Amino acid sequence: MKIPAGEKHIIITVVALCACLLLLLAWTFRKKLAVMIFDTYIVENKEAFLQKVKQISQNLGIQPDWLMAVMAIESGINHRAVNKTSGATGLIQFMPSTAIGLGTTTDALRAMSNVQQLSYVEKYLMPFKGKMNRFTDVYLAVFYPAAMGKPDSYVIGAAGSKVAEQNKIFQDAQGAVTVGSFKNYITNWVAKKGFTII
Repeated sequence: MKIPAGEKHIIITVVALCACLLLLLAWTFRKKLAVMIFDTYIVENKEAFLQKVKQISQNLGIQPDWLMAVMAIESGINHRAVNKTSGATGLIQFMPSTAIGLGTTTDALRAMSNVQQLSYVEKYLMPFKGKMNRFTDVYLAVFYPAAMGKPDSYVIGAAGSKVAEQNKIFQDAQGAVTVGSFKNYITNWVAKKGFTII
């Protein structure tokens, strides 16, 4: 049976509209199921944790996905994660000296719930409010604040330095950690997990 040309146009239009409607429904459904990226990493207090991430992000003027991605890379969103080399602990891998500067200790942070520890994540990031305009800014605030706003060529840790040796994942081909090599690693890591961060 042949379909007249005019009717083909109508059928194509109806099919396209149905496809758009299905995509809109899928997006709405996804937003209700997966509130933000890496939410499947959260194993305790999920709803309270996600609500607090949203509130902290609003307070800091950043996207919740940015903070979730930083915590996913740093600790797998595990508030009890400990780096055996440096002693860094928790969601954003607080260094022992950083924890003391925030009025706590890494032992106390490790004993907190994931929701409680988020208060210290916010306290740590608050001095950078207004300077975190993209995901990489948030991560640099956690990893190496002095590099925020620097060009990609800025050297965070020269080849052979303690910074470069403790952060081999961020090294460039010459063994140095630069802002550019750092950005490349974190954006590629997120992309490999199936997410894009704007």
